[in-house]
Amino acid sequence: MKNSLFFSLVILLSSVSCADKKVTLSAAEQLHHQACSIQPYASDDPWHITNLYNCGNRELFVPYQLWTGAEWNGDKQAPCMHAIDRRSVFLPLADNDASGEVIIRGPLSWQDPKTGEAIRVWERIRPQSNSHQYYACHKRGIGQIHNVNKPKMVYIRDLCRAPGGFGWQVGKRRTCTKTTVEIEKVELDSHHRLNRLSVKYWFRDKLKHHYVYKPNQGATEIFSYKKK
Repeated sequence: MKNSLFFSLVILLSSVSCADKKVTLSAAEQLHHQACSIQPYASDDPWHITNLYNCGNRELFVPYQLWTGAEWNGDKQAPCMHAIDRRSVFLPLADNDASGEVIIRGPLSWQDPKTGEAIRVWERIRPQSNSHQYYACHKRGIGQIHNVNKPKMVYIRDLCRAPGGFGWQVGKRRTCTKTTVEIEKVELDSHHRLNRLSVKYWFRDKLKHHYVYKPNQGATEIFSYKKK
């Protein structure tokens, strides 16, 4: 009887361990092999890697909802700008980095103070650091367009801050006006669904931030590279 209970417990623990197993992919070839070797190559889950990765052109689609934390129904042709009103908590990637809340709301109408042009934006607030910024859809992802804490900052078009849309590859940088974004790692859960996306961000060729995004949560970890 004791042996029977012991082996039952071992099997149960093994199944839990397998269910929690995750795969981290830090190279384009690793992601291609992992995504394109799955059989059958189909899933109804929008966050399943087979719905995000194209084996033909070896490119990754990043839902815009990954940045906002909004739910996504799997429609890759839907407009980038979508409704969100979310408060989430992020953790530090290092002991000396900040942690706290991120609030994202939108879409809102923002007027370019220089041209008077009205633009649909998301509002992003970090209460603990008194940060208040506006973000907009970008042809290469999502970009910051205005910082309320720096009212003299000129609105710069074509900045990219976070990955979004088609054409992404692990380890390949995308450079926009003064900014660069790179997907460093893709983590899948035991069911081949996207679990985490690690992203690096440069401003004027200086590595500034490291972000971790999770489906339905948005940014969950943020690391700022301090000036030396």
